[in-house]
Amino acid sequence: MAKILAIDDDAAILRLARKMLELKKHEVTTVQSVKDITIEEMSKYNLILLDVMMPDEDGFKVCEKIRPLIDIPIIFMTAKSDETSIIQGLSIGGDDYIVKPFSIHQVNARIEAHLRREARPKKEAKSVLINGDILIDLEAKKIIIQGEEVKLTKTQYRICELLALHKGKTFSKEDIYESIYPMESDSQISTVVEHIRVIRKKIARFDLSPINTVWGVGYIWE
Repeated sequence: MAKILAIDDDAAILRLARKMLELKKHEVTTVQSVKDITIEEMSKYNLILLDVMMPDEDGFKVCEKIRPLIDIPIIFMTAKSDETSIIQGLSIGGDDYIVKPFSIHQVNARIEAHLRREARPKKEAKSVLINGDILIDLEAKKIIIQGEEVKLTKTQYRICELLALHKGKTFSKEDIYESIYPMESDSQISTVVEHIRVIRKKIARFDLSPINTVWGVGYIWE
C-alpha cells in the first residue's frame, strides 16, 4: 500500500482517481488546489498525480517549485497532449505524463511501475528537509528555499547547518563561533552577529525568518 496525492481542479477526475487507487489498497488524498496543501505535507506521500491546467497555479510551475525539495515520483495527468507540453513536463522533473482521457488500466500500470522502482534499496539520504520550504543539501553544502539556491559563503552555510540541524536548540555566539571556526582562527566572536544579519537578509526575500534571537542567550532556528 502506498500514500498517493492527487491534485486536480476537476472533482470528477479526483473521484475516479480515488476509486481506482483505493481498489488497489492505496491510501489516497485528493485536493482541488495547491493552496490546500503545503510542500511539507506533499513530502509525506509516495507518489503525486498532478494536473497541469489549474486556475491557481499550473502543474508545471508546481513541479518546478517542489522538485528540488521532494524526491518522489510526480506523474502529470492532463489534457495537454501536444509534444511540446509533454517534453516540458518531463524536462522540469516530471517522472511520467498521462494524457486525458486516460485508460484506468494504463494509469494503474504506470503508478505500480513507479512504486516498484521507488521500493528498490536507496542510498542514504544526502539532504534534509527542515520545513516545507527549506532544504539543506548536506552533500553539496547548499541551502535551497522554494526551489532556489540561496547564495551563502562557506561560513554562512555552516552557521545555517548548525542551527537548522538542531532546530529548537539555542546556541550562544560563543557556541556558534567554536563550532564553525578552527581553533587557530583570528576571527572575532562579533563576526557571528554580522554573518547572521546577512543570512537573515538573504532568507528574508523568501518571506521567511527561521533564525530568531533569544535575548541575552543567543540564536535559535524555529
